[in-house]
Amino acid sequence: MLRAAAVAAAVAAAACSREEAGGVRDVAARVNGGEIPLARVQAALEHGGIGRAAQSTQAKSRALEAAIDQELLVQKALAARLDRDPDVMRELDDNRRRILAQAWLDQALGGRARPDAAQVAAFYSANPALFSARRIYAVRELRVALDGRHSVAELRSVAAHGDAGRLEQWLEREGLRFQARSRTEPAEALPLVFLARLASMKDGELAVVEADDGVSVIELRRSLAAPLDESEAAPTIERFLASRRRSELVRETLAGLRGDARIEYVGGKGTAAAPRGPADARARAVHTSIESPYDQPTQPGIAAASAATGKERS
Repeated sequence: MLRAAAVAAAVAAAACSREEAGGVRDVAARVNGGEIPLARVQAALEHGGIGRAAQSTQAKSRALEAAIDQELLVQKALAARLDRDPDVMRELDDNRRRILAQAWLDQALGGRARPDAAQVAAFYSANPALFSARRIYAVRELRVALDGRHSVAELRSVAAHGDAGRLEQWLEREGLRFQARSRTEPAEALPLVFLARLASMKDGELAVVEADDGVSVIELRRSLAAPLDESEAAPTIERFLASRRRSELVRETLAGLRGDARIEYVGGKGTAAAPRGPADARARAVHTSIESPYDQPTQPGIAAASAATGKERS
């Protein structure tokens, strides 16, 4: 399937090449007679997160050389008639459907996810740990795998002594597995569940944090004040709020489409259509089904969420 996916991408590029050649006369290069439009090179740069203002001659050159390599592979794939391969055809169709679905969502949502100035200001005021009281944190995290004999309350009791070495000795003595990780990051790059505790901690303190994916003990080794004013923070806040609002709008849109559609679940050997569950169960199913292919879910840290949104089409 890896071969099929790679060839599918190459053949898809070939299809774009034939279409572009008919309407775009600004050509970046010709490879065995096949044209590489400048527009394709520019799109590759922007898709890689390089805005027009930041594009250098070196970056453009790298993008062009990559396009030439791709064109050579595409030509070989077409000569081998791999565009007729059943696996490749299926991958091409899957990609086409995914692109069409995303394009319709982008058109339907329009600019509705963009926050206004009042929303940006409110978010800034409500999150001093991220902005006005922002710090850079040096943190050591212990990811602890609790078993049936030990509870989070017991872990908190040991951590309350504030001695990281003693805590690790206790974990080893009790046979509890743990993984240690050190990081130095600004507030916006940390998981929000960590930041909620770190913002009120002093250097050297320990805290036990529960999240959906497990339990961690975090030790704040040191921190450095690094506040941001509202004008500095505004672009990040706008992207973060847009990402969060877009997720909500996608869920609402697909829930509405499902509500208006006639959907029949057909199992093997003619089993009856699956019954429709309660409204809240359906909403959860919609959320699960759309997040991966059509949307960027909000990430644990505000920086990750805003970076993901920055790559979307506005």
